[in-house]
Amino acid sequence: GLFHLEYLFIEGNKIETISRNAFRGLRDLTHLSLANDHIKALPRDVFSDLDSLIELDLRGNKFECDCKAKWLFLWLKMTNSTVSDVLCIGPAEYQDKKLNDVTSFDYECTTTDFVVHQILPYQSVSVDTFNSKNDVYVAIAQPSMENCMVLEWDHIEMNFRSYDNITGQSIVGCKAILIDDQVFVVVAQLFGGSHIYKYDESWTKFVKFQDIEVSRISKPNDIELFQIDSEKFFVIADSSKAGLSTVYKWNNKGFYSYQSLHEWFRDTDAEFVDIDGKSHLILSSRSQVPIILQWNKNSKKFVPHSEIPNMEDVLAVKSFRMQNSLYITLTRFIGDSRVMKWNSKQFVEIQALPSRGAMTLQPFSFKNNHYLALGSDYTFSQIYQWENEKNLFRIFKEIYVQAPRSFTAVSTDRRDFFFASSFKGNTQIFEHIIVDLSL
Repeated sequence: GLFHLEYLFIEGNKIETISRNAFRGLRDLTHLSLANDHIKALPRDVFSDLDSLIELDLRGNKFECDCKAKWLFLWLKMTNSTVSDVLCIGPAEYQDKKLNDVTSFDYECTTTDFVVHQILPYQSVSVDTFNSKNDVYVAIAQPSMENCMVLEWDHIEMNFRSYDNITGQSIVGCKAILIDDQVFVVVAQLFGGSHIYKYDESWTKFVKFQDIEVSRISKPNDIELFQIDSEKFFVIADSSKAGLSTVYKWNNKGFYSYQSLHEWFRDTDAEFVDIDGKSHLILSSRSQVPIILQWNKNSKKFVPHSEIPNMEDVLAVKSFRMQNSLYITLTRFIGDSRVMKWNSKQFVEIQALPSRGAMTLQPFSFKNNHYLALGSDYTFSQIYQWENEKNLFRIFKEIYVQAPRSFTAVSTDRRDFFFASSFKGNTQIFEHIIVDLSL
């Protein structure tokens, strides 16, 4: 309340901290001294009301020149006041140096986090995302509700809202395919056969476009899209002894079965990977180690190429790239899941992740941050973050999702999210945020 105070000297005290609002309203203050106290940090914008400040004395204090001092570092460069040298006591590399000599806070003073953005009150087993006409959509497979729920990002409300609903029988997968201006959704079902739906502009909804042969696809477990030489394909991994994992191809009128990959292997996942400029499919199985198929340009079919040894009972294979290197993750319910790297000849293990009860290990990236989401049926799910210095993933955060079955990254409006599907609980949407540690 001392609005006309001009000189304030608080010197030689054992003061260690100052309230952010300590100098509020002192707009006529011209001289402030906090010399020879025990101050190591000042709260952000503590001097923001001092419009008339001419001189600030901070001598005799030793500051921690870490993220908490970032705002002061920037303020010193902008203020018209005369300020004494601000000396650092830490970190070690800045001890007894001036705060002005700190090179940069940018890397050290930001971190990331995942916070719950939206909870969808239903169970799900898979989530797929697609863009159409500048809008972002997600398709969520809900076997218990016998739905493939399509959501749209609402640019006004800033959340995901219901857009359409495809009904079926025990739907376990919804995968969108965009061809020219057409949007198709492959709906994989455990009963009643699988189907392909097409968005009908006149009806403003998805309508059935095509059936998929029940004789081939008996127990679908994964749908993977890919393109080779401008031609569109998708493959369905079938996990029953009676089914056949099958590649389907677009012929400008519809999708037809193009190649059956092999019989009797109970495939759990298919992943399309470009290895050294050549197209490959990696198939995981409950009955054998993952096998790698390579695209033959002459026959225009996939042929057996190699396998990933000593990795039995792999539930899923996912690929990702970091710093121009190719990696894959192998999910295992019993034993350790693996992160492997392509070394120009084969995939070699770089890290084992304890994963008892894991049904999914999903890599995803937001900007320069690379993560793995490891689901667990028995405990908290783990999010790992890539650590450049150690070239390994480290545990970053724990999240609780009941029986997670998939994690899917979705970006829209310069915001990043990931969906966590749950077989026994609510589907959760987490937002990836940047945290400024200097605040």
